[in-house]
Amino acid sequence: MNETQRISDLINAYSNILLIIHQFPDGDTIASSLALYIALKKLAKNVTIACNDSVPEPFLFLPKAREIKRDFLQGDWDLIIVLDCGDLRRTGYSDRIKAFAGRKKRLINIDHHPRNDLHKIANINFFDESVAAVAELVEPIITMLGVEIEKEIATCLLTAIYTDTGGFMHSNTTPETLSLASKLLSRGARLKLIIQNINNARTLPSLKLWGKALERIVYNSKYEIVYSIITQKDILECDAKSSDVAGVVNLINNIPNANAVILFCEYQGNEIRVSLRTEKKGVDLSRLANFFGGGGHKKAAGFNFQGKISRLVDLR
Repeated sequence: MNETQRISDLINAYSNILLIIHQFPDGDTIASSLALYIALKKLAKNVTIACNDSVPEPFLFLPKAREIKRDFLQGDWDLIIVLDCGDLRRTGYSDRIKAFAGRKKRLINIDHHPRNDLHKIANINFFDESVAAVAELVEPIITMLGVEIEKEIATCLLTAIYTDTGGFMHSNTTPETLSLASKLLSRGARLKLIIQNINNARTLPSLKLWGKALERIVYNSKYEIVYSIITQKDILECDAKSSDVAGVVNLINNIPNANAVILFCEYQGNEIRVSLRTEKKGVDLSRLANFFGGGGHKKAAGFNFQGKISRLVDLR
């Protein structure tokens, strides 16, 4: 029995299901989770979808996005499904998830990140590092459940794929990815709406914030690394939101001949989040992120640490 069938059988067997979106949510974890959430609702399941952080504004256009909760009651969940999050700590609910997995033994992990601690406690790991987005793993589950992939679900799945491939520009875009995207378009996925919200709906505060990051770009010619910073003061001065930082590292990643791009962003609570991007073959950023307790993919990774940004050091 393959993992798709095992997951489908568990979902069919139980009614109370919790879906968890990882902290600092991106398009794949949000949209893939919403696609599965809508499908489970169609099966009359009692479903809650939760994320420890608020949903970034560009993704609020997605159907049912405003039903995502910031927390959940401990409850008597039959089944917990975590999507796009190989790191237990990044769920934001690590203690509760660990306790549930040990007690109920019905924790499903659907992921495409390199294996780490969440894989060790999950009872079913549906894992494929070769896919561009978790949406490519969620789609066959929904199909196996017998739920029609209509306009709302198709739009969610295509959003997940679109964001994790950088609008089909990243090297993780495969023939299989494009084939699924074509299928979703034929099912009514609203590509124009996705592009309008993901690419073209930048607020004035967010553009001012991006301008500060672009103005400070430093290129280290010895290692061919590009880096920049955004401080908490920048966010406040631009009247921006923390979520407005999303996307700027991908823009910087367009600089030719860069082996890697690094963005340091300072948040409230003396937390610094480091985003890593590359399009170079042979560069594995997940190894660097894992060294600092983070995670991600070879081409897109990140990690966090406590501290404050006092100044930008020019290491040309």
